[in-house]
Amino acid sequence: QRPPPRTAALPRLRPPGVGPNSPTGGPRVVLELPDRLVLLKPPDWEVNYEPDDGQAQHPRLSRFVQGLWPPGRWPIAEDAAHSFGFLHRLDLPSSGLILATTTYEAYYDLKLQLNTGGLQRDYVVLCHGLVPASCQEVGARVLWSRRSGAPSSVCPQGKPSRTLLKVLAHAARGDEVFSLVAIRLVTGRRHQIRAHMAHIGHPTVSDGKYTEPARFQSDQVWCGQNFLHRYRLSFADGSGASREALAPLPSSLVGTLAQLEPMDERSGAELRRWLRGSGPRDWAEYCALEAPS
Repeated sequence: QRPPPRTAALPRLRPPGVGPNSPTGGPRVVLELPDRLVLLKPPDWEVNYEPDDGQAQHPRLSRFVQGLWPPGRWPIAEDAAHSFGFLHRLDLPSSGLILATTTYEAYYDLKLQLNTGGLQRDYVVLCHGLVPASCQEVGARVLWSRRSGAPSSVCPQGKPSRTLLKVLAHAARGDEVFSLVAIRLVTGRRHQIRAHMAHIGHPTVSDGKYTEPARFQSDQVWCGQNFLHRYRLSFADGSGASREALAPLPSSLVGTLAQLEPMDERSGAELRRWLRGSGPRDWAEYCALEAPS
């Protein structure tokens, strides 16, 4: 059953400082509901949970949301103790959909959905090497320490973590080979996808934290941002009805994908879907490449 039509039920928005038509290519509102909204985050925007001390090196999504309404209209949007109403993070170099709330009731409702599996988060990544079509899940524990400031790592002391995979396409660029992979997060550890893909030997393209410097510099020549895009969110609204938001690849990642040559017919068909913007759909609906017999 498909979700009901998307509605625009929020009060009229003030023109924000950045938006879809701004020269900076900033965030935009994808789905508006009375007490929650879905935003599209560009790369290099920070989903911050801490107060703005004026020292931020990157634009913050909280400032964008606060600029949508007159000051004080939605107190949670200015409340660092409640993460400014954000339900989850998205890594700084990545693009994709973010859930935010405008009321405390919606915040705790969606927190419950997040913790009980009712909130679905689907991603598409381009990674190095040919991920075997038989690879469907990574369950390695992921450790991250705020105190150390080091990247997340896979180790026995980490928290239980689960990433579901479907290999959509195998492709080549020159003498290098790549895999386009659809991912659904079951848990949401910090940098979980990037850490898991690096752990199985297939780091995401243009990942400055989980690939060696030489490979990252080589990737940057043809892919200017980390190829990790959260393309779908599904959740229940305040009435309990199912809602879905989809976001095709940004033009920068479309340009990256256009440089690849598919390695088989199935891969070519899938790459064409993502190139023309019709790739995003429920992760459960994808058919992975067939494993060699």
